[in-house]
Amino acid sequence: MECTRYQTDGMRLIDDELTQEERLQYQAHVRECEVCSRELDSLGRVVKLTGELKLRVSDDAFWKGYWESIARRTERRLGFLFLAGGVVMFLLFLLYRALRSPQLFTYEGISIALILLGLIVLFISVARERYHEHKHDPYREVER
Repeated sequence: MECTRYQTDGMRLIDDELTQEERLQYQAHVRECEVCSRELDSLGRVVKLTGELKLRVSDDAFWKGYWESIARRTERRLGFLFLAGGVVMFLLFLLYRALRSPQLFTYEGISIALILLGLIVLFISVARERYHEHKHDPYREVER
């Protein structure tokens, strides 16, 4: 059966929670028990590594830059969304007016309707493609 004493006494030894008598008993046990010796070394390395970790202090400059970047990205996305929506609505309005016009079935009327329909399809296609490229652009965080 494998020794599991390191699970309780090992951390207590590292955290300096053992009495002097318990410490001496456990250290004697570790000299004889290979499992506890190996696990105590492993626990010691973990404690040493976590002690070396440095927490990043978030100062005011960090938070100011953080919120500015969020606001900038949100403003740009909303601006693009409103612009795209406005252009599509305007082109749809013009297409509606062209289709409702009594001169629709003339050469000029059909031409205007087809041009407007083509502009709507192209605009939606380009906007959709640009949005998709932006989401997967590996260089979007690169500062110019």
